[in-house]
Amino acid sequence: MYFRIMGLTIPESQYVMSSADCSIGDNPRFMATTVDLGRELVRRKIRLTYGGGNVGLQGAVASKIYNNGGRVRGFIPGYIATRGVYGPTYGAEYTVSSNYYKYFEMNHIVEAFIVLPGGIDTMEGLFTLISWASEGLHNKPIGLLNIHGYFNNLIKFLDDAVRQNFMALNQRKLFISSFLVDELLDKLEIANAFPGASYDEFANPGRLDLKLHL
Repeated sequence: MYFRIMGLTIPESQYVMSSADCSIGDNPRFMATTVDLGRELVRRKIRLTYGGGNVGLQGAVASKIYNNGGRVRGFIPGYIATRGVYGPTYGAEYTVSSNYYKYFEMNHIVEAFIVLPGGIDTMEGLFTLISWASEGLHNKPIGLLNIHGYFNNLIKFLDDAVRQNFMALNQRKLFISSFLVDELLDKLEIANAFPGASYDEFANPGRLDLKLHL
């Protein structure tokens, strides 16, 4: 239930947060692309903060980084850690009282968020971050790694919410997406260079950044 980042190299002192569930999905592309993400974060010397444990896609990212000498830290609610259902955490583990405080603590550490395919916990994290950004509680870029088009229907749903005036267009611009690891990291790096404004304003003036690739 947890998160993860750019053209210009982010300094090694900075962290990206990765979010995903404890599952790996039924398509080998999910795991393969997630491992590629971990490999690229190591190459770019980007540190990882995630939701703890060693399972699911987030565990695969953390494993790849940690076992290749990268820096990793995990935040996990104490009531989950004591049950041991997610296995041991890679790197340093910090326990918090709830998911809310997990995201709260991570938000004070990381420079950007990457959301991987997942279920309810992933959606909770994504919409928490979007809500906080729309309320001015953070200005960190949020990126969806849209592996195998996993987030296509979610993106269509949010586009429809904008069209029907249930969601503001500026909220729709608070996150970006890509099918490709390198492209997503490059986009996040550009967005990180201009905190408080949408990536689209700088990279693609006059249009929304979040295109739906069909």
